[in-house]
Amino acid sequence: MEQKPKTTLTVISFFAIYVIWGSTYLLNKIAVTALPPFLLAGLRFCTAGLLIFIIALAMGKSIAISKKQLLNT
Repeated sequence: MEQKPKTTLTVISFFAIYVIWGSTYLLNKIAVTALPPFLLAGLRFCTAGLLIFIIALAMGKSIAISKKQLLNT
């Protein structure tokens, strides 16, 4: 039995990537004029870390950090 490709979902996914990726440049241009670059970088990393943390919790992954990892030894 052959599976029918989900073309609608594929088109919607590509459109979402196109819009999100394309809007990044515009938003960066606006943000750089309003905020200092290091603040923007910090906000970006904090947002990414929070998103990864939420995804890890949703997937039931362990987020425990050992003392050795914290001290980087």
